[in-house]
Amino acid sequence: MMPTSAGKGRTPRRSDLPPEERAREICLSALERRMRSRFELEQALRRKGIPTEVGDPVLDRLTAAGLVDDEAFARAFVESRQRSRPRGRRGLSSELLKKGIPPAVIDRVLSDREEEEDRVEVARRAVAAKLRTLAGKPPAVVRQRAEQFLLRRGFDYETIREALGGLDQE
Repeated sequence: MMPTSAGKGRTPRRSDLPPEERAREICLSALERRMRSRFELEQALRRKGIPTEVGDPVLDRLTAAGLVDDEAFARAFVESRQRSRPRGRRGLSSELLKKGIPPAVIDRVLSDREEEEDRVEVARRAVAAKLRTLAGKPPAVVRQRAEQFLLRRGFDYETIREALGGLDQE
């Protein structure tokens, strides 16, 4: 025999909840998996059909509780990205903008990061695996492809020049 919807101990489905509670559940569920920016949570609420006038107060409460913090998110994102797939300032800035982080927060986070980390060393780490795949190719080809690779990763020309300074130029 199938339990009825009025059965005891039944957890209500998210769609049965009032809109404010549904928005809160959507946000908390997304935050359980990983940190999110406010913009990412706004998008999730929009995709689930939660109106802005319902979602914004929920996001405000989550922000006040410290569960949504764009600066902490940006710092964690940059730390993770620099560990796994190093990027230059331009590349990181672009990714953070796409995640809805305000430009002032991006500048603050990236400036703090640059004080801690040598940008040339980051570029060298980023290009190391690429250089291994280019072994045996003519030096001019190696240099060109390494430069293009670093440009796509958001490094500036000066950093690239310094990072690739030891490559033969023929």
